[in-house]
Amino acid sequence: MRSSMVGLRFSLAVAVAAVVMGRGAQAQQTGSVHVNVHVPDSVAHVVDRQTLAKANFAIVTRDGTAALLLMDTTIIAEMTDTGLARMNSREATDTIKGTVNRMFARMVRGALQPVFDHGVAYHLRDLADARYADGRLQLRRANGEEVFRDTEIGHGPLMEAFTPADAKAFAARAREARAKLR
Repeated sequence: MRSSMVGLRFSLAVAVAAVVMGRGAQAQQTGSVHVNVHVPDSVAHVVDRQTLAKANFAIVTRDGTAALLLMDTTIIAEMTDTGLARMNSREATDTIKGTVNRMFARMVRGALQPVFDHGVAYHLRDLADARYADGRLQLRRANGEEVFRDTEIGHGPLMEAFTPADAKAFAARAREARAKLR
């Protein structure tokens, strides 16, 4: 499913706003899932979430909430089944003080479920380099900008959430896949 960039911006803005509201009302971080996505509009698009088995290569964050999938022509960042289940669990809102705040958070979470059941895809043709450096996986465009650099799924930056071995393996496979497209 391809969405317009306006739709991408709107969907992500709604998701971020809902998460920020929910985080502000929380007394603790236990059980919560934070999502913040920032990717260049001209090269990213929203896609249906894919299974890891459909990917040519995939890595999952240490906490299991998100994955990067290397497809034939794209790299997809998405929540995993575990991440979605954690976000939809009662524990994700049980720490919110006040019955009304907790009820509102559950309503927003339910309304946004379809948004989170998608991934953000980046075209390999726009990838200039992929490497592991400075403690994170770095996917760079020709202008030096890092793709998914400011993306957060879970409790921190997505690109720092993979093991070094997984990140290095993904970078190598992404470089190989990009070279095949030339």
